[in-house]
Amino acid sequence: MSMKGLDRTQTLRLRGQVRLLGEAPSCADPADPRTDLAKARAPVGLLQLPRSRGERLRHMEIIDRVPFDLVGAYHERETEHGRLVGAARGPIGKILRRHRMDSSTALIHSMLKACVEKRWDMMLWETFADAIRRELSHLAPADIGLVLFCCVKADYRRDPTLVPELLNKMAALAVATGIRSRRLLAAGHASSTAAAIAQASLSVGRRHRRRAQKETLVVRGRKACFPEYAFLAAMTAAQHYRVGRECRDDIARITTRALEGPGKFLQRAAPELRQRLQDSSGEELSSSDLCLIAHAYAHGPMKADILFKDLRKRLMDNDGVSLLKLSAGELSNLANAFSKLSNASQNGSLELFDRLGRQLMQGLRGSTAFTQENQDALDLRNVCVSLNAFAQASLRHEPFFVACEDYLPALLHSRDCDVRQLAMIAHAYVRVGLLQSCLLPLVWERATRLAPTCDMQSVSLMIFAVTKAAVSDASGKGLLSTLTSRLSELLRGRQSRLLPSQTIVVSTYALAKSGYKGLVEKAVWIALAQHARRKLFDVSLSEAANLASAFAEVLKDTPQDCSTLSEEINFFFADLLEVLKHRLPLESIATRPLPQQAASKFIIAFGDAQCYEAAGLAQEIARRFLLPKPQLPLRPMIQAISKLQVHDEDLVQALTMAQKANLVQRRH
Repeated sequence: MSMKGLDRTQTLRLRGQVRLLGEAPSCADPADPRTDLAKARAPVGLLQLPRSRGERLRHMEIIDRVPFDLVGAYHERETEHGRLVGAARGPIGKILRRHRMDSSTALIHSMLKACVEKRWDMMLWETFADAIRRELSHLAPADIGLVLFCCVKADYRRDPTLVPELLNKMAALAVATGIRSRRLLAAGHASSTAAAIAQASLSVGRRHRRRAQKETLVVRGRKACFPEYAFLAAMTAAQHYRVGRECRDDIARITTRALEGPGKFLQRAAPELRQRLQDSSGEELSSSDLCLIAHAYAHGPMKADILFKDLRKRLMDNDGVSLLKLSAGELSNLANAFSKLSNASQNGSLELFDRLGRQLMQGLRGSTAFTQENQDALDLRNVCVSLNAFAQASLRHEPFFVACEDYLPALLHSRDCDVRQLAMIAHAYVRVGLLQSCLLPLVWERATRLAPTCDMQSVSLMIFAVTKAAVSDASGKGLLSTLTSRLSELLRGRQSRLLPSQTIVVSTYALAKSGYKGLVEKAVWIALAQHARRKLFDVSLSEAANLASAFAEVLKDTPQDCSTLSEEINFFFADLLEVLKHRLPLESIATRPLPQQAASKFIIAFGDAQCYEAAGLAQEIARRFLLPKPQLPLRPMIQAISKLQVHDEDLVQALTMAQKANLVQRRH
């Protein structure tokens, strides 16, 4: 048959080359060759010829092989497969990937083909399930995502443990710190296949070989980007098979890893979520879904204040009926999510927090506020999270805090109680100003018994809470002595080099800025200074400023006969000076400015420590980050610059004039 006798649509159907358009043209378009019935039924759009040879090849790969709704996931898997296999780039790599297929790839292609042909025979899918278990150790996150999508399409339920095992495997890959070269090969080809041999021995073009080596160096030392469709597959499978509660830890790890990646998944999903939240006549989102959305965007890398406004409005509709459907754990998580925004009085969340507090109070008093369907024990963890959320939102819900004083004493001596939860309780009551609460002495007493066996993070959190509370009774001072003894043991232990840098910063700053420096032994300060020197390249500049301010405060009260401590602190300031000379040129005023508070802490700390070698650096910090609009009191900084003998009259005059302008502006 001649091609000239066929119309455009028939020609395209014979060639089998399809491209999805974003929008179908209007029915009145005279260039549209479809019939009126096809225009009404087809949501895809026009069938078009591919614009390039690469597009034609990609379309030929998916026609009758991949379901249209899984094309994005398939391309994502192929992209990751080509990157992780590590085979030679260029023509050799294309030949190997096209004509060599390992067992995992063959399994995935067979499952996709079965979904296209709608073969839902249980014997076939039991065979697939056995093959999945055999290949599970070789599957990458994108592979597991496609497998989960296929299982959901087939509604395979014969093996109830298959989906939890797949989610557990994906979570294990999500929290991996890096991907080694052997692991890269296992994602697509086994290490004994021709792809690995080609990578090591085949002589490809110089340009492709250099690019492959460069990309291998980039991937090997960092976390790989987590596939977005794999994250969607995990959420879809958990909802379809109702394993969210059973696999909540795995889902939490997958969600955390997906949200911290460089992808803009949350940013692209925000408009669709806002449309669904505003559309009351469309598909209704359940209360649990609203809680999950709030949790995801509160802990994500992007700001979503507008989305939280829609969430708050949706939760408060119909007199807060949605809140009544939430369990105790979901209520505490919702309060924690909204507390991440800012002060509750500034973002209009006062009414929401008031309702959350009153509903949690009903659970504390043993009321039937939670039905059997959403029953979740209001245990110690949920109470701690709720108290911390109210404190972080700068909101003192006195009825709820008073109710917790009657409810928590019975839980403080349970096996689930640890020092970290006690620190959360103490920090919440101290931050909202309830320093005279009868619960705090019980917290100090219980923490004193648990402190000798707690870890470094718990020690730093409890030190921060105790020093903020400004304890004056014997129980508080006894707890602080016990915590410093435990801190000394951890700093001198075998695993001391693995201690998190944030715990060193928090402990040092809290102890130095409190009125209890006399209770800390000199050996503890020496150990803290040594660890701080090793962590200078790991901490942020704001944390380094806190360390400098803390050690400058310790140096003031150090007696002259204690030369070892003074020398160690001077060594710290010398190392800090070298680190700042290396890192400050990388700080851009437009993109990553150094906070003025951190800049002032550096200048004042160098002045108090009489580190004259830092005079030029202090001058540079003042000019770059404090002028022309300083937002802090400048008298201590001017005094510190004078101590460093900086002979720059223009700088001192500029700071003085800026200080006068600030005083005039505050008066008016």
